[in-house]
Amino acid sequence: MALILLTNDDGYDAAGLQALYKILRKNHEVFVVAPDAQQSGASHSLTLRKPIRVEKLQDKFFIVNGTPTDCVLLAYHDLMKTGIDLVVSGINHGPNMGSDVFYSGTVAAALQGASMGIRSVAISIVGDASCDFTDAVEYSCDLIERIMASDRGDLILNVNIPEGKIKGEKVTRMGKRIYKDKVIRDREKKNVIYSIIDGVLSYRADTDTDFKAIDKHYVSITPLKLDLTDFEVMKSLAEHIKGKTQ
Repeated sequence: MALILLTNDDGYDAAGLQALYKILRKNHEVFVVAPDAQQSGASHSLTLRKPIRVEKLQDKFFIVNGTPTDCVLLAYHDLMKTGIDLVVSGINHGPNMGSDVFYSGTVAAALQGASMGIRSVAISIVGDASCDFTDAVEYSCDLIERIMASDRGDLILNVNIPEGKIKGEKVTRMGKRIYKDKVIRDREKKNVIYSIIDGVLSYRADTDTDFKAIDKHYVSITPLKLDLTDFEVMKSLAEHIKGKTQ
């Protein structure tokens, strides 16, 4: 039996988290620390220098007036105080593919867990809160068992599950998300402007990408890493931006 920290960015009462929690707790000790409200798009933001409200709803179930990153930090440093075997973030309502990972609170929670040396997985379904989570939960629980059985202690997985029938799974790379952003000026009064950021999402389904796997109705499993250093450019950068030597 593993000790699992379960969180998300849709809020503690989201259908995806609740469906996974109900089944996952049958075989594991599950500790829920989740936002008290919607935090989609929060990325890796955290709350500094002001109190964060934490409410205990029931044994091992807390809601936080903060971000997914706050939830993981509070669980690790204060609420649990024991060895967390796995951080599970999700099941998120809607996909997190390609460069979505830079904006996603779901993925950020997994990255935060990994930064503290804990195996972590972010799970999203390509559907909204009204979809049937049965197959997604069954698959997620099976994957979690396989992760726990692995001898890799440094796993960070971004998992996207197609809605409905699952044909299988593929290990993928991040695809190309295309953002067609627009800013709508809602109203203006004196020197104050109120604007809405909106737009349309598209993508390019190249070979071996998360988008391609989902298009074919396979689960996409993309391994992530914390180090964003471009080692290829690092080798030649000094030649391109020569400066004074020290």
